[in-house]
Amino acid sequence: MSANLDPGLFGIYEDLILTRNGVWLSNGEEITHERTILAFSRNLHRCKEGFEIRLGNEKKNVHVEDTLYFVTRLEGDPLLGYTVALNDGRTLELDPESLRYHRGRLTCKVPHPNESTQEEAKFLTRAYYEILNHLEKTADGFSITIDGRTVHLREE
Repeated sequence: MSANLDPGLFGIYEDLILTRNGVWLSNGEEITHERTILAFSRNLHRCKEGFEIRLGNEKKNVHVEDTLYFVTRLEGDPLLGYTVALNDGRTLELDPESLRYHRGRLTCKVPHPNESTQEEAKFLTRAYYEILNHLEKTADGFSITIDGRTVHLREE
């Protein structure tokens, strides 16, 4: 190791994981500092190796177990539509057509704030059950009507 290398710098000996439940881990320990979580969530990008956090001139690879974004809160109702609160602090209008259901897993599409991509956002438990209260069983899956638009959610 170089004598000039400061082991306290961001990411040198740190193994970062964003779990399938939206929890940030550093070397196996949960990160609980809200501003750190928000900074990491806002600065997550795709790279050749998968994903990385970019903070200023520093970069750190991150293992993402599922999605980049998580729906932490749902606001509104099926008659008027919903907004979704994301783990990166954004609140966006829910596009019902982007909803996808996989057994025990509901996602929607959201724009990446720094790239021109649409990314999956996984509904965390509270938001998941809140929207599932409005699902109707159909012959081939489920449907939900939001803001006058009926979306069929087939299990994928």
